[in-house]
Amino acid sequence: MSEERVLIISHGHPDFSHGGGEVAAYLQWKELRRRGMDAMFVARVADSPGHIGAPFFFRSADGMEVLFSPPPVNHFKHSQPHRRVAYEDFRSLLERFQPTVVHFHHYVHLGLELIREVRKYSPRAFIALTFHEFLAICNANGQMRKTDGTLCLKAAPFDCHLCFPSYSPQEFFLRELFVKSFLGLVDAFVSPSQFLRDRYVAWGLPPEKMTVLENGQPQRNGAVREIPSDRTLETRFVVLGQLSRRKGTHIVLEAVRLLPKRLRKLVHVEIHGFVPDEGDGFMAELQSAVKELDGCVRLYGTYRSEDLGGIIRRNGWLIVPSIWWENSPVVIQEALAYGRPILCSNIGGMAEKVTHGVSGFHFRVNNTADLAALIEQCASSPDAWKRMCAGLPQPPTIDQTVDRLLQLYRCKPELQAAPVRNAEHAQKGDS
Repeated sequence: MSEERVLIISHGHPDFSHGGGEVAAYLQWKELRRRGMDAMFVARVADSPGHIGAPFFFRSADGMEVLFSPPPVNHFKHSQPHRRVAYEDFRSLLERFQPTVVHFHHYVHLGLELIREVRKYSPRAFIALTFHEFLAICNANGQMRKTDGTLCLKAAPFDCHLCFPSYSPQEFFLRELFVKSFLGLVDAFVSPSQFLRDRYVAWGLPPEKMTVLENGQPQRNGAVREIPSDRTLETRFVVLGQLSRRKGTHIVLEAVRLLPKRLRKLVHVEIHGFVPDEGDGFMAELQSAVKELDGCVRLYGTYRSEDLGGIIRRNGWLIVPSIWWENSPVVIQEALAYGRPILCSNIGGMAEKVTHGVSGFHFRVNNTADLAALIEQCASSPDAWKRMCAGLPQPPTIDQTVDRLLQLYRCKPELQAAPVRNAEHAQKGDS
């Protein structure tokens, strides 16, 4: 066994919460266990059936996979108002497992107080935090998108107040100070994209504490990178993952409506994923649009991870149409692993992961006409499709990612001095 004892903390378990951050945290823990290391995975769940009053309960016989059901948090400040959860329940878990490394993959639904409790437990324990979006910066679900739909480049108290009038500029100023008081205790921040890293540095986090590291993919049987010979694949497109307005699912449907009728007879679009219950009527709109486009678009619903390879291989292109910046969509890495090029919005982590004209194409964000023209171009260009299939980059594997993380965990002495600054000070010296 290694000397490290690693505690991985996630805001959800991938068996109950379908998100890239949950998957990334779980794969990291599984890889550490595969290597024979002492590693515990703690995942937040909404309920703890059969364990009334007990916030932690084991999901594995060896006690290394743990579900955590804390009370609701204050989502404005990401604060856990029930102090006993952090100072007694979580503290007892720390003292029982005695980790040398605690890697948070989020704090949402958990509370930032858990970070401080780790530092109180041990000044020597290494604390890492992976950012999966901009939640510390932005109160709009961490998407840095204004309430009028325009994209936002930075947070400022008055600007944030305009989006959320129920909170004063002073409250947003204090929110930033509160969040940064906990982030200042972190030894290393992990960002799966350069874009996300740059936004946090501009906000005031020390660049020397930031590491850009992609979420590694599992080794998959059948993820063969040969150039497909099926000529029909160039006209087959797929949308994967969460289906919602902010994910731009409706953009794809509107783009298909704009295609010439002759092309609609050739193009096929598969939509696989889940629709979160956000009370906005999106599911009904989605079903109505799919019915209207019957024969061209099919809605399949959720899928299992073991079905992913078959879904991707029977399609030629992946479409990632999100209308917010994104960070590092897992579906992009999955498509690359199976040798398929991507059509994506031309912003943020999506544009960073897809090289225009090499591993896919960019279209103007939230622009149905631009996506429609791109679908028509791609469906009519088999040579370009084959050329991109032949030159796609290989995404990093989970073992490569964990190799880098273990190196990071062992370099704490070089990472302790830099303070977290207020955003206005960060603008002066960092780019």
